Amino acid sequence: MTSIEFISSNKGKPLLVLDSYVYQLNKSTIKIKYWKCEVKYCTATVHTDVNDQFLKIGGQQHTHLSSPEHVQVRKLRKRVKDRVTQENIAIGRIYDDELARSQLSQTALVVAPTAEEAKSAMNRIRRQLTPVLPECCNFEIPAPYSETI
Repeated sequence: MTSIEFISSNKGKPLLVLDSYVYQLNKSTIKIKYWKCEVKYCTATVHTDVNDQFLKIGGQQHTHLSSPEHVQVRKLRKRVKDRVTQENIAIGRIYDDELARSQLSQTALVVAPTAEEAKSAMNRIRRQLTPVLPECCNFEIPAPYSETI
Protein backbone atom coordinates (compact mmCIF):
# COMPACT_ATOMS: atom_id res chain seq x y z
CA MET A 1 0.00 0.00 0.00
CA THR A 2 1.16 3.50 -0.76
CA SER A 3 1.52 6.18 1.86
CA ILE A 4 -0.68 9.25 1.95
CA GLU A 5 0.74 12.59 2.94
CA PHE A 6 -1.00 15.91 3.43
CA ILE A 7 0.33 19.36 2.64
CA SER A 8 -1.47 22.67 2.36
CA SER A 9 -2.02 24.88 -0.65
CA ASN A 10 -1.06 28.53 -0.95
CA LYS A 11 -4.49 29.42 0.39
CA GLY A 12 -4.30 27.00 3.32
CA LYS A 13 -6.53 24.30 1.82
CA PRO A 14 -5.56 20.65 2.35
CA LEU A 15 -3.82 18.80 -0.47
CA LEU A 16 -3.29 15.04 -0.61
CA VAL A 17 -0.01 13.64 -1.94
CA LEU A 18 -0.08 10.06 -3.20
CA ASP A 19 2.81 8.60 -5.24
CA SER A 20 4.12 12.13 -5.93
CA TYR A 21 0.80 13.20 -7.46
CA VAL A 22 -1.03 16.07 -5.75
CA TYR A 23 -4.81 16.00 -5.28
CA GLN A 24 -7.15 18.73 -4.09
CA LEU A 25 -10.36 18.15 -2.16
CA ASN A 26 -13.25 18.05 -4.62
CA LYS A 27 -16.16 17.01 -2.40
CA SER A 28 -16.75 15.73 1.10
CA THR A 29 -19.71 13.65 2.29
CA ILE A 30 -20.54 12.13 5.66
CA LYS A 31 -18.39 9.05 5.00
CA ILE A 32 -16.09 9.79 2.05
CA LYS A 33 -13.80 12.56 0.83
CA TYR A 34 -13.30 12.80 -2.92
CA TRP A 35 -9.98 14.17 -4.14
CA LYS A 36 -9.17 15.13 -7.75
CA CYS A 37 -5.81 15.63 -9.38
CA GLU A 38 -4.73 19.26 -9.26
CA VAL A 39 -3.71 19.26 -12.94
CA LYS A 40 -6.58 20.90 -14.81
CA TYR A 41 -7.52 18.26 -17.42
CA CYS A 42 -6.41 15.16 -15.51
CA THR A 43 -9.32 12.95 -14.42
CA ALA A 44 -7.52 10.86 -11.79
CA THR A 45 -9.27 10.76 -8.41
CA VAL A 46 -8.70 9.30 -4.94
CA HIS A 47 -11.26 8.42 -2.28
CA THR A 48 -10.52 8.56 1.45
CA ASP A 49 -12.75 8.19 4.48
CA VAL A 50 -13.42 11.16 6.77
CA ASN A 51 -10.40 10.16 8.92
CA ASP A 52 -8.19 10.48 5.82
CA GLN A 53 -7.60 6.75 5.47
CA PHE A 54 -7.04 5.63 1.87
CA LEU A 55 -9.98 3.78 0.30
CA LYS A 56 -9.37 3.56 -3.44
CA ILE A 57 -8.10 5.20 -6.60
CA GLY A 58 -10.89 6.14 -8.97
CA GLY A 59 -11.22 7.75 -12.39
CA GLN A 60 -8.76 7.35 -15.22
CA GLN A 61 -4.98 7.14 -15.16
CA HIS A 62 -3.06 10.38 -14.88
CA THR A 63 -2.52 12.23 -18.15
CA HIS A 64 0.85 13.58 -16.96
CA LEU A 65 3.98 12.43 -15.18
CA SER A 66 4.38 12.65 -11.43
CA SER A 67 6.55 15.44 -10.09
CA PRO A 68 8.13 14.74 -6.71
CA GLU A 69 10.25 17.87 -7.15
CA HIS A 70 7.21 20.13 -7.08
CA VAL A 71 6.05 18.47 -3.86
CA GLN A 72 9.47 19.08 -2.28
CA VAL A 73 9.39 22.73 -3.37
CA ARG A 74 5.88 23.17 -1.92
CA LYS A 75 7.07 21.81 1.41
CA LEU A 76 10.04 24.19 1.31
CA ARG A 77 7.77 27.16 0.61
CA LYS A 78 5.48 26.17 3.48
CA ARG A 79 8.39 25.99 5.94
CA VAL A 80 9.70 29.37 4.76
CA LYS A 81 6.22 30.89 5.02
CA ASP A 82 5.80 29.56 8.57
CA ARG A 83 9.15 31.01 9.66
CA VAL A 84 8.45 34.36 7.99
CA THR A 85 5.22 34.71 9.96
CA GLN A 86 6.85 33.71 13.26
CA GLU A 87 10.32 35.27 13.09
CA ASN A 88 11.58 38.75 12.34
CA ILE A 89 14.76 37.68 10.53
CA ALA A 90 15.50 38.84 6.98
CA ILE A 91 13.52 36.85 4.42
CA GLY A 92 16.56 36.08 2.28
CA ARG A 93 18.35 34.55 5.25
CA ILE A 94 15.32 32.45 6.24
CA TYR A 95 14.97 31.21 2.66
CA ASP A 96 18.67 30.30 2.40
CA ASP A 97 18.59 28.52 5.79
CA GLU A 98 15.56 26.44 4.85
CA LEU A 99 16.95 25.68 1.40
CA ALA A 100 20.18 24.38 2.96
CA ARG A 101 18.29 22.42 5.63
CA SER A 102 15.86 20.76 3.20
CA GLN A 103 18.54 18.93 1.15
CA LEU A 104 16.58 19.08 -2.11
CA SER A 105 17.53 16.98 -5.12
CA GLN A 106 19.28 18.64 -8.07
CA THR A 107 16.05 18.66 -10.07
CA ALA A 108 14.12 20.23 -7.19
CA LEU A 109 16.79 22.93 -6.83
CA VAL A 110 16.27 23.83 -10.48
CA VAL A 111 12.49 24.04 -9.99
CA ALA A 112 12.70 25.96 -6.70
CA PRO A 113 12.47 29.75 -6.92
CA THR A 114 15.49 31.78 -5.89
CA ALA A 115 15.43 33.89 -2.73
CA GLU A 116 14.87 37.03 -4.81
CA GLU A 117 11.89 35.46 -6.61
CA ALA A 118 10.31 34.34 -3.33
CA LYS A 119 10.87 37.64 -1.50
CA SER A 120 7.89 39.55 -2.88
CA ALA A 121 5.39 36.87 -1.86
CA MET A 122 6.98 36.47 1.57
CA ASN A 123 7.06 40.25 2.08
CA ARG A 124 3.35 40.36 1.29
CA ILE A 125 2.68 37.67 3.91
CA ARG A 126 4.74 39.51 6.51
CA ARG A 127 3.11 42.85 5.66
CA GLN A 128 -0.36 41.40 6.29
CA LEU A 129 0.68 40.52 9.84
CA THR A 130 2.25 43.89 10.62
CA PRO A 131 -0.14 46.26 12.43
CA VAL A 132 -1.06 49.51 10.67
CA LEU A 133 0.63 52.73 11.71
CA PRO A 134 -1.38 54.86 14.15
CA GLU A 135 -2.92 58.09 12.88
CA CYS A 136 -2.64 59.97 16.18
CA CYS A 137 -0.30 59.95 19.14
CA ASN A 138 -2.86 58.33 21.48
CA PHE A 139 -2.53 54.66 20.72
CA GLU A 140 -1.94 51.41 22.52
CA ILE A 141 1.27 49.52 21.81
CA PRO A 142 0.54 45.86 20.91
CA ALA A 143 1.87 43.30 23.40
CA PRO A 144 4.51 41.71 21.12
CA TYR A 145 6.08 45.16 20.54
CA SER A 146 6.06 46.23 24.19
CA GLU A 147 8.26 43.36 25.44
CA THR A 148 12.00 43.85 25.77
CA ILE A 149 14.59 41.19 25.29
